[in-house]
Amino acid sequence: MKTTIRKRILSGMLCMMLLGAGPVLANAQSQTLARVGDTVITSDQLQQAVASSPFATQFTTMDEDDQAMLRGDLLRRLVTARLLYLEARDQGLEQTPRFRKELEEQRLGLLYRYYMDRLRERISIPQETLQAMHRQLQGDPDGLAAAEAAYRAEAYRTLRLLTIRSLREQHQLVLHEDRIRPGVTGETVLMEGDGILIRYGDVVDSAKYPVAPNPEWVKERLYQRAELLLIARAAEEEGVDVSRQLARFEEERLPAMLLERMEARWVPDEQAMRRWYEAHPDVGRLDERRHVGQLVVASRAEAEELRRRILAGESLFALAGQYSIDPYGRERRGDMGWIREGRGHPALDRAISGLADGQISEVVETPQGFHILTVLERRPGGQRGYAAIRDKIRQLMISERLGPYLAELEKKHGVTWDVVASAAGNTEETTASGGDR
Repeated sequence: MKTTIRKRILSGMLCMMLLGAGPVLANAQSQTLARVGDTVITSDQLQQAVASSPFATQFTTMDEDDQAMLRGDLLRRLVTARLLYLEARDQGLEQTPRFRKELEEQRLGLLYRYYMDRLRERISIPQETLQAMHRQLQGDPDGLAAAEAAYRAEAYRTLRLLTIRSLREQHQLVLHEDRIRPGVTGETVLMEGDGILIRYGDVVDSAKYPVAPNPEWVKERLYQRAELLLIARAAEEEGVDVSRQLARFEEERLPAMLLERMEARWVPDEQAMRRWYEAHPDVGRLDERRHVGQLVVASRAEAEELRRRILAGESLFALAGQYSIDPYGRERRGDMGWIREGRGHPALDRAISGLADGQISEVVETPQGFHILTVLERRPGGQRGYAAIRDKIRQLMISERLGPYLAELEKKHGVTWDVVASAAGNTEETTASGGDR
C-alpha cells in the first residue's frame, strides 16, 4: 500500500515540477532539472524551449497532463541536444573546415544584418513630406501607410547604394574582370582591396559548376560577396559584438553535423536501403480500409432485438441514431467512416474481416458494449514498392539506430535527472511526516 502511494506522490510531484506550477513558480529561482557531463539544464532553459516550441500559443489551454507531457518531452530533447553537442566536440567537429566556414558565414551574416538594420533606423520622413502625404491621402489610412512604406523603401535603397559605393572607394576595391575566363581556378583572385580578398572559389562552387558560368553572373556574385564583406567590416569597426549569437549557433549546429555524420554511417548508400526494405517487407504494406457502420448498445438482449429488426428491413443507421450508446456513432447515425484493417478492438476487427459488403454481423461483445456491424465498401490493401517509400525507409533506418546511439552517449558523458532526485527526496520527507497513511 505504501509503495503505491509513494509512487503516486512521486508521479504527482514530477508532474508539478515539470509544469512549473503556474505563475508562482514562474517567478521562483531557476531549478536544475538535469545534468549532462559538467553542464546543467535549468527550468529557465526549459521554459524558453516551451516558449519557442510550435505549441507555445496552445500551452495555456492544455490540461495539466498534456502540459507535463510536453515539458517532459522538451526536457528530454534538451538533454539529447547537449549529449550530441558534447560528443561533437569530442570528435573535433568544431575544428573541421566545413564548420569553420559555416561559422564564418554566420558571423558575416549577423554583422551585415545588424549594420543594415541600423541603416534603416536612420531613415526618417521629412516633416513637410509627411504633411503633404497627410493632405493628399486624408481619410485613407491604408493609402497613407503604403505611401510612407514606399518612401522609406526608396530612401533605404538609395542610402544602401551610397553606403556601398563609399565603402568600395574607402577600401579601394578593384575587380579583375579579365581573369573571369575559361581555366580560372578556385584560388584565382577576382576582386581585392584594402583588407578584402575574394577568390573565384569564394563565389562559385566548382563541384556544382565544373565549367565556368556566365562571366556576368560571376561578376554579380562578386559584388554581392564584396557588399557582405564590406558591411561586416564596417559593423566590426563600430564595435558590434556577435559572440553570443555565434555561441548559440555552435550549440545548435554541431549536434546537427554530428547527426549528419552518423546518418551517413547508418544509411551508407542505396543498396543498404534496399536490403533493409527487403528484410522488412511489412513497412510497405498498405492495410485494407473499410467504410464501417456500427450500432452499440448496453445489453446483448437489446442488441439481438435490434439485429432482428435490421435483418427484417430497418436501417442500421437510423437505429444507431436512436439507440447507440457511443456518442460519436450516435451523432453520425452509425457511420464510423473509414477504418484501417487491424485498428480498433481485435474482436471488432475479426468480425469486420469476415463480413461481405452490406452484410450484418452477429452481435459482438467488447468492454464498450454489444456491437452490430456492417461494411459499406472496401478499399483493398497492397504493397508499396521501394521507390514509393524510399524517404520513409531512410527515416526508419535512422530511428532504429538513434535510440541505442543516444544510450551510449548517456553512458559516456553521464546524465543525472535532478528533477527525479528532487521529487524522490520530497517524497521521503512526506512519508516521514506521516503523509503516507
